Amino acid sequence: MNPRWRRGLRLVGSIAILLVLLVVLPSGSLQAAFAQASLQVFIVAFTIHFLAHLVAALKWRMLMGSDGDVSVTKAFKAHFSGLVGNLSPFGMIGGDIVRAGVAISGSTRPAAIMVTSVVDRIVDTASLLILTLIGFLWIGHASTEASVVLWGAGVLFATALAVMFLLLTWLRRTKNGRFTAISEASHVMLRQPGLIARSLVLSMGIQVAFIAANVYLGRDVGVECSFGAWLVAWPASKLAGYLPIAIAGIGVRESALIVLLGPFGGTPGPVMAASLLWQGVFIGGALLGWLAWSVIPGFALVALRRPQAR
Repeated sequence: MNPRWRRGLRLVGSIAILLVLLVVLPSGSLQAAFAQASLQVFIVAFTIHFLAHLVAALKWRMLMGSDGDVSVTKAFKAHFSGLVGNLSPFGMIGGDIVRAGVAISGSTRPAAIMVTSVVDRIVDTASLLILTLIGFLWIGHASTEASVVLWGAGVLFATALAVMFLLLTWLRRTKNGRFTAISEASHVMLRQPGLIARSLVLSMGIQVAFIAANVYLGRDVGVECSFGAWLVAWPASKLAGYLPIAIAGIGVRESALIVLLGPFGGTPGPVMAASLLWQGVFIGGALLGWLAWSVIPGFALVALRRPQAR
């Protein structure tokens, strides 16, 4: 399929899902939930999101180990550029490509950056699966909907790991010189299980911070669910957002969260309001970080060069 058609279909998918949700929600429930929203709560959630993504950028840089030559400033620039890329019709894959592309520019070790980006995505996905399992243990039972998402994501994750193993085996045996650097970077990464484990712990901490921010937003607009219920539903809805049918999972996450929090007392209107507020937090945080580390420094550099040119 033509990439433009694919991007267009994802945009239509997000709009269509949101429109359907607006139609099926009880009349006035979404507006009533938004009317309860507090600017103070939004700012707190925004701050948590922004700080957590700073840690996420450092986690990604940490994963590169001694093979990486990306500065902290460049890691922030690449990370927030990737978050903006997540808003493209290519979704998280597009964001990962943008992040790696920014980091690779001027780097002497592009293969290490590419391998690190793949491992970082695997680690983040694993953290979501683990947190959903912890949520099941926390609340003592699981909804059918959450179980379906968890098992589906688990099967896809296991399949992806199997494909990665086969790919690494092929890289080890191939004599094609073009893949030598990627093969070497992969083996360096696999020889550092402690580094991957630390990254997984950090990823879980970051996701818990996101969940706490969503709980805070949710309670502000009338979502009366326990933290354990959110611990099941939010990671599972994020995993559902991986489906390539919408832009950055917008629409998919909202519908998944409504379904997943329903068995735990989540009212559709407030749940959707909380999810849309979080989307606002995400978009605002991504744009702020991108402006801070990409756009503003670029303008400053141009302004400094002009007097010299004169």
